[in-house]
Amino acid sequence: MGQLLAALGVTACFAVLAYALGMVSRGGALGGFAVGTAIYASLGPQGFAILALFVVGSSLLTRLGYGRKRRSGTAEAAGGRRGARNALANCGVAVACALLYALTSSDVLAAAFVASLGAAFADTAESEVGQLYGRTPRLITTLEKVPPGTDGAVSLAGTVAGIATAALTAALGLAVGLVGGPIGPLLIVALAAFLGTVVDSLVGTVTPRVGNELTNFLCTLVAAALVVAFV
Repeated sequence: MGQLLAALGVTACFAVLAYALGMVSRGGALGGFAVGTAIYASLGPQGFAILALFVVGSSLLTRLGYGRKRRSGTAEAAGGRRGARNALANCGVAVACALLYALTSSDVLAAAFVASLGAAFADTAESEVGQLYGRTPRLITTLEKVPPGTDGAVSLAGTVAGIATAALTAALGLAVGLVGGPIGPLLIVALAAFLGTVVDSLVGTVTPRVGNELTNFLCTLVAAALVVAFV
């Protein structure tokens, strides 16, 4: 009961602050509150720390060079405020992993939780950094040059950013005890998170009309599944 009350209080404060700072819409704040409460209640402050890294880091990356991205037509709508659908698409798998961990106390599920949010963070980093600094985006399937923001496009800058953020999330997971040692599980979580973004790009290329929310969900699902399979 104590952890649930802490989850409600901490998550409510975080959601209000995120809304006040323009990180999320009103719906995004409500969706984030539900997501954050479930994660905190299941995994404690350690799980919430991973979620906070994703939310804050993604918001900062979205705002990076926002004016330039807006002029090129690749910026997120609504000033970069994330809505409820975005919260559920990016965090639905993480919530499922957290709830299952609460029932089973499985270390593998805790690591899968970290990988799923690492994939969501890495996907955002690849998109935002790639649109800003990727000089020659190419389709992941054919390596054909395409305009920034094209579904399935990848760039060197975006790929490096994705690898870095996947590794950062895995490292934080190790630091807070959700990813066990030795170094093997850490590398698997980081690699799974990055491979989730590869699947996101492949799906975006093959079926560009499938919708960003679905590709985000598949990105996180693949990352979590790879950890369950190999950790």
